[in-house]
Amino acid sequence: MKIENVIRLPPEDSGLQHCIVRLNNYNMDSTRKDKSRFFRREALVIINNENGSKVLRYAMGHSGLKICKSAIGLDYDAVDTLSIRYKQEVNLEVRRAKHWEIWCWFWHHPDQNVQLSIKLGVAGAMLGVMGFMTGIVPLLF
Repeated sequence: MKIENVIRLPPEDSGLQHCIVRLNNYNMDSTRKDKSRFFRREALVIINNENGSKVLRYAMGHSGLKICKSAIGLDYDAVDTLSIRYKQEVNLEVRRAKHWEIWCWFWHHPDQNVQLSIKLGVAGAMLGVMGFMTGIVPLLF
């Protein structure tokens, strides 16, 4: 989906604790049946086609904001990362995030607590697999 305009999100929707993007309700499908539209709380990648920067945000409806079909509502952190300005012509692309993009986003997340928890979780899973393998190998041979 091509985006031409970005609107500032209100303070209650902003910040790393929310990580949402507001879309026009026409672009949303709450029944999760129409794959051509986005689902609520679905991870989306927003890409600036001019410089290649991208952010991951979760899709939400417009919630009273005046957002047209070719616009989105973003917080200051996303606008800063994408190197764009509010209420100016932009060249953005919004699409569903792939699983590996979600992992990479959280691996390099701006919030150190989130980043550390993902890295510790992956390290714990790898150590668990290694422990299982060292326990099962003597039984096989």
